[in-house]
Amino acid sequence: MAKPYVFIGFDTEDPINPEADDVLLRLAQTYTKAGIPACFFMVGEKARVLRSRGRKDVLSALRDHEIEYHGNYWFEYPEPALVYGNRDPWDQAVEKGRSIETPGLQDVAEITGQFPVATCQHQNNHSPATTHAMQQSGVKVWNGGLGAKLDGIGWIMNLFVVGRHSRTVSSQGSWGSFQFDPDRPKRRPGTMNPKVELKNFQQRFDAQLETGTTHVNILGHPTCWAMAEWWGWYDWSAAFRHASLNGAVGPYQQGRQWERGVTRSRADIDAHFQWTAAAARWLARRKDINVTTFADVLAEHADPPGEWLTDSQVRSVAKQVLKRLDHTRAGETTLSAADSLYVLAQYVRFMLAEKCRPDQTQIKRTIGPVEDVYKPAKEIRFKRQNLLLASRHLVEYADANGRLPHALRVHGIDCGPGELLIALAQSVAADKLPDFVTVEPTAGVPECVAMDCFSKATAGSGHATPGYTPTQIHLQGRLQSWSYRPAGKR
Repeated sequence: MAKPYVFIGFDTEDPINPEADDVLLRLAQTYTKAGIPACFFMVGEKARVLRSRGRKDVLSALRDHEIEYHGNYWFEYPEPALVYGNRDPWDQAVEKGRSIETPGLQDVAEITGQFPVATCQHQNNHSPATTHAMQQSGVKVWNGGLGAKLDGIGWIMNLFVVGRHSRTVSSQGSWGSFQFDPDRPKRRPGTMNPKVELKNFQQRFDAQLETGTTHVNILGHPTCWAMAEWWGWYDWSAAFRHASLNGAVGPYQQGRQWERGVTRSRADIDAHFQWTAAAARWLARRKDINVTTFADVLAEHADPPGEWLTDSQVRSVAKQVLKRLDHTRAGETTLSAADSLYVLAQYVRFMLAEKCRPDQTQIKRTIGPVEDVYKPAKEIRFKRQNLLLASRHLVEYADANGRLPHALRVHGIDCGPGELLIALAQSVAADKLPDFVTVEPTAGVPECVAMDCFSKATAGSGHATPGYTPTQIHLQGRLQSWSYRPAGKR
């Protein structure tokens, strides 16, 4: 069995407290000294603060590690992703995501000297549209997810997904129990016991390994090594703009002030670093795990772009679809249901237009539909001309929009992508192209929709408005089961 991957991640966010910069430097140096990489999920706002404060020492230390992306802003969003992604039409939401996040992505790349490999939404503030915008902006790995656990590792929406849900071990130990008391303003938390903290961390880590997981995320927030409480939680809800009566984004609240958080004592900070360094050395010595970066794991599993399938491989894909409407395998690679539909449509379009079967058909990676899929009420009979028009429609729509259509009309026949996939699979799997094929209505989604990451797709955080229900985000997340395929090499 392959060694589980271990990612040491830090959500690097705090732009308010300068003390957080000092511990960020110390954390980078700690893991460099231990000889293992860490992955720093940098907020654009935090990167800009490091530059404005002249913290070249911090940025230089981070070059020994991998930089990821954690959003352009931490507090003052133009608008949270789970709001516009749940309200706006898809293309409008994707464009808004690009307009907010791409500048932050470029800032993080310029300031740190590394283009982020992975992204993770913070505090479950996300939408499929925002995630798609990140993929279009050049990010390749998603260390987040659609709101629930993904089994193993795999590809969703053309991003390599190495999720966090149910696979996280905190590196913050017992931090987090302190709460500021205005009646005792000088009170601070006691000093950590490094031996106890290390033992507890080791036990939690080993318990996670015993689940047989593909990977473990060791996760912390650098500010917690310096601050006694999560800075300004009590001001958090005041950070976001009100919506005006017509639903447009309005001004920030007036009179808002940031309060400095309570700092930890020097002894407490040193104790936390003592067991952090010991844990790093313990991880570095272990032979049963692979402490690694997202770039290295991506390189291990990524398929070369522009792959072609032979005639026999395409027919194999068709036969797999007829057995199970889901992702398929062709040689060393896997295909999502959306990939399979595009390949079969391209194959049949060529066959009917050129009057011969193609020797090679290229894979196009595409995402699933983003609107509720049409579900016919009765069986559909596709003639050859129906299949030709449907194949052309499907290929041209996917080429133009980068996603599957949610419904098709071909010579008066209405169907969803599921019915077309079965019809094309029947035609390609046959030794001779049939005059017509008959297809029963499908569920509209592949069988992998039963996985938690799709069936329980959601968003919800302190960024949401009162009474928030992520109806559109759930629908779009569920439909991205069309884009799922497992990692081919594990």
